Amino acid sequence: MPENSPYSGMENSRNTICQSIRNALATRVPPVNCSRTTSPFISIANPVDEFKKQFEANGGALRVFEMDTSRMQDRDYAAHQQQELYKYLKYELEMRRCATVLNTSPQLTQVLENFGIKTTGILQAATSADAVIVYSQFLIARSGGIVVSQRDGLMVYPSIKGLAKHIIVLSSSRNVLPDLNDLCNATVITSKEKNRAEEYDFDFDMAEIIHPTQVEDEAVSANSPKITLLLVEER
Repeated sequence: MPENSPYSGMENSRNTICQSIRNALATRVPPVNCSRTTSPFISIANPVDEFKKQFEANGGALRVFEMDTSRMQDRDYAAHQQQELYKYLKYELEMRRCATVLNTSPQLTQVLENFGIKTTGILQAATSADAVIVYSQFLIARSGGIVVSQRDGLMVYPSIKGLAKHIIVLSSSRNVLPDLNDLCNATVITSKEKNRAEEYDFDFDMAEIIHPTQVEDEAVSANSPKITLLLVEER
């Protein structure tokens, strides 16, 4: 190519780039020392406070009921704490004018009836309720997520979302886990038979993690539900 060609500069640049690439590929780079056991995230000092912050920041409605665990042997105190929780639940349903309330937790049926909260355990196909009550055994602090699983007879549908425009979750601060890996550690069962490798499985058949979203009251629907958490904070 003639030296005065308009393309000579481009050719020189291309050769320089190609030579740089060849030099880089020929240079040995030591492997990066990555830990497979250390979490990539900063540890959470107070998982309960972190969960509450993330849950509300995402758009969830939070109502906290403080409970002194040292007084739970006192029947009057325990009964008062239960009344405070379920009376508020009833108030929440009445305030939101929820006529049809789906209960997904059979173990709550009797106590709900005792407080005059009428529920149903069945929904007709292609219909939705005004509210759905669900108990969560695990709450994820880092994301403000709520875990719904089939533990303890809980009825889990393909998704808890889509069932009602209001999802009311009952849970306790003792159920808060810092992160997803802690959820795996809490729910994975390890088994080993003779002359066989270890096998791992979850102790439930189905689980879902839901997160609240920012949704205006007039836009609340079964597809965009409002999530309210009644959290018993044990102290």
